[in-house]
Amino acid sequence: MILHINTSREWRGGEQQLYYLVQGLATFKISQIIVGQPGSPLETKCKENGYEFVPIEMRGEWDRKAYKNIRSLCISKNVKLIHTHTAHAHTLALLAKRNHLNIPLIVSRRVDFKPKSSFFSRWKYQHPANDYYLPVSQKIKEVMMESKIAPERIITVYSGIDLKRFSKSVPHEYLREEFHIPKKCIVIGNVAALVDHKDQETLLNAIAKMRTNVDFRLMIIGDGKLETKLKNQAEQLGITDKVIFTGYRKDIPALLSLFNIFTLTSKEEGLGTSVLDAMASGLPIVATNGGGIGEMLDHNEGAYVCSVGDAENIALGLDKLVGSEELRTKFGIFNKTSVKRFSVTKTVEKTKLIYYSFLGDTLYGEGT
Repeated sequence: MILHINTSREWRGGEQQLYYLVQGLATFKISQIIVGQPGSPLETKCKENGYEFVPIEMRGEWDRKAYKNIRSLCISKNVKLIHTHTAHAHTLALLAKRNHLNIPLIVSRRVDFKPKSSFFSRWKYQHPANDYYLPVSQKIKEVMMESKIAPERIITVYSGIDLKRFSKSVPHEYLREEFHIPKKCIVIGNVAALVDHKDQETLLNAIAKMRTNVDFRLMIIGDGKLETKLKNQAEQLGITDKVIFTGYRKDIPALLSLFNIFTLTSKEEGLGTSVLDAMASGLPIVATNGGGIGEMLDHNEGAYVCSVGDAENIALGLDKLVGSEELRTKFGIFNKTSVKRFSVTKTVEKTKLIYYSFLGDTLYGEGT
């Protein structure tokens, strides 16, 4: 029995990756339980699709009641391995396991922030109860090694996407009508939470620097605490006629079908699966090399990859793609082939092999 723990109350890339993993492992008849926040989107998704979900209120990484409940669940369900998917879940699992449970702990790491150097942080990340870390990019692996985590305990497992989900174009004309976008207008899309490390501030500065005469719109898909600040910035730059803030949307496949170009200008990023979704949709890309983004993209082949904060070169890349349908097509075709390296099937297979290295055939319920 595998126990997955996720403490998020939202649905973002990490939750989608966990759900893909649960789906993939289920096809191999591997027993799993997902622990998450009561009333979270993850609970809804798991229960709708028949995956065993145990709601445990987790009010922080030191929540004594939560880690005791996790420990009890491990004992009652005969859990053989714990896999955590958020930073707070990592701490709770360590506390649940410490001095009580002799079972492996696998920790997924999706952010390229360097762990702090405090006593608590060193205790958490260098604790011998952490069996393996699974960073989702080489960049994160490098950051973890810089934090004195033994390299033999770090295995890069790239995030993956469901390529079948993007195999067909999705009807999207309703979006042009909803957002009043002229038919021949080129649409640049950015799908990211409105938070500092996604750096839409640089993206808006780049839009203001563009020189193309071709009609275009930038659509920023997402919500977050910087929404008002970014809208004010667009107004100050005089580009409100070019920028559409949509807020949170669920119809991402339709939006990807609408876009002509995709952009992500993050300062820091574990991997950035929205880029993979765009590649699978056959879109050309302009992005920064923040975090693991550059590991997905080929500069001058399917994308223009710029330095973090480089509004000038982001603008130049967008100008080139907005102005050339031929270039957009060429880059898009390249990306659609290149993205096959990041199939969720490969993510599931590699994770399964790591589990197997600990559990052998008991992973499949044999020999228990």
